[in-house]
Amino acid sequence: MVDINYTFSVDWSNDGDYGDTGEDVSARILAASWFRGRDDESQLTGRSVAGACDILLNNASGDYSRFNTSSPLTGNLLPGRSIQIQAGSGDFPYEFPLVFDDNIVWTGKLLRLETIVDQQPGQYARLIGIGSLGTINERILRLAMQTSIGTGALWDLILDELGWAAGDRSTDTGQTTIARYPAKEVRGLTALRQVELTEGGFGWEAKNGNINFSGRHARLAGDALMSQATFSDASGAALSYSAIQEADPLPGLFNIFAVPVQRYTVGSLATLWTLSESGANSPSIKPGETKTFWARYPNPASATNADSVDAWTTVVENTDYEANTQSGGGGTDRSASLSLVLTKFATAMKIAVTNDHATDTVFITLLQARGTPVTKDDPVTMQSEDATSKTAYGERTWPSPPEFIPDTDEAQNWCGFNLAIYKNPIPKLPMTVMANRDTAHRAQVLTRDISDRITVVANNGANLGHSGIDCFIEWEKHEVSRGAKQHTVTWGLSGAEAFSDWFVWGTSKWGTTTRWTY
Repeated sequence: MVDINYTFSVDWSNDGDYGDTGEDVSARILAASWFRGRDDESQLTGRSVAGACDILLNNASGDYSRFNTSSPLTGNLLPGRSIQIQAGSGDFPYEFPLVFDDNIVWTGKLLRLETIVDQQPGQYARLIGIGSLGTINERILRLAMQTSIGTGALWDLILDELGWAAGDRSTDTGQTTIARYPAKEVRGLTALRQVELTEGGFGWEAKNGNINFSGRHARLAGDALMSQATFSDASGAALSYSAIQEADPLPGLFNIFAVPVQRYTVGSLATLWTLSESGANSPSIKPGETKTFWARYPNPASATNADSVDAWTTVVENTDYEANTQSGGGGTDRSASLSLVLTKFATAMKIAVTNDHATDTVFITLLQARGTPVTKDDPVTMQSEDATSKTAYGERTWPSPPEFIPDTDEAQNWCGFNLAIYKNPIPKLPMTVMANRDTAHRAQVLTRDISDRITVVANNGANLGHSGIDCFIEWEKHEVSRGAKQHTVTWGLSGAEAFSDWFVWGTSKWGTTTRWTY
């Protein structure tokens, strides 16, 4: 067995590093676990989810008790503090160079801190952390209408709008160009999943907390076609596992794929919203005061096929807004005393109105928003199905089609591509490895990453009939026990064979693969 050597750090002072007093909590660790990846082994049904960590600390000192004013961390035991887990460099034999930044294995933010007193293990604190996708999901996305934008470019634009730094991500270009994306005020993770599903790609958290995006060709070329290691149940195998499970593959089997294609029409310039308060009800704004109004379209008065706004028109004095010193429109016209700041989105325009007059309170007697409305055309659905699979497994329709496939040609390709892969069962193999069995296992556990391809042999003691099946790592969960000095990792594995015989233009060689991808 090899020793466990991890550093667990919390940036309690929130200054961007882990060097302050009490921020290295490694000596207090009783147990810890952390997770990254999809919520299921299937590439199709599995969704990008926020990573998580669960760290149990000895709190005999009371340092982590929020209301203990004698704690050196008083005032800093707050949610949102950065958490980082690192592996010590001594954990690797010379022949396995480090392949990730500073040996980092998990990065996220503190979500909750609980302090518990019990007979066993006594006084302790529990730190619950959440990964980068969880941080993103706390924010609401609002974007102006996007047209003819690639999935990779849209992924970056969404992260930009959500305030995620460009240096903290890695983004593939992607293959699909989305014709129109309205971003109708959704949570950050929901928006990223819309892009992920349309592309047929994968968004995931890196070990260092980066948010990465892989296009649908990522697993059809390069290292994704080559196994990085073999884990076997054979006696004397160099790399082995302590447990393996063959999960039911049928929840990931589908033999009918249907995709709706929604096209749109941009209308003529029109008034899309009008402030309903008028006359004696006109809202007032005091000198120097700012009030913010949100114009939204579509609204209840819109046509049933109204969808969004292609472009909002900048408001014009005495055409789109007026202000008077009396609520009914009488008195002096003070429209020129207003300054307006507009922020335009696909389904709303934020109008911040400031009264710059030195002495007069003004009443907003007119406020409207004009723009070019977008309406939905008649939708069309493209479908592919497989009769042989339907006979064998019954009709199984994929329930979550992408929303933004741009045209019927691509929709048909999307259906055919997925049908070819998922009409037959794909193995799902959660597999547990003891990381500190020896230095070879330790190095593999810390080197392997989400989407890596590995080989599993499970036809000896396991009796699963896999003499050497290649799989992709879809998720990972690490568990560390300081008391037992044990570190295990469980990888959620999906069979990779269905992704090995596609012809990708510019990558594959003639005569070596049998199916065209798109």
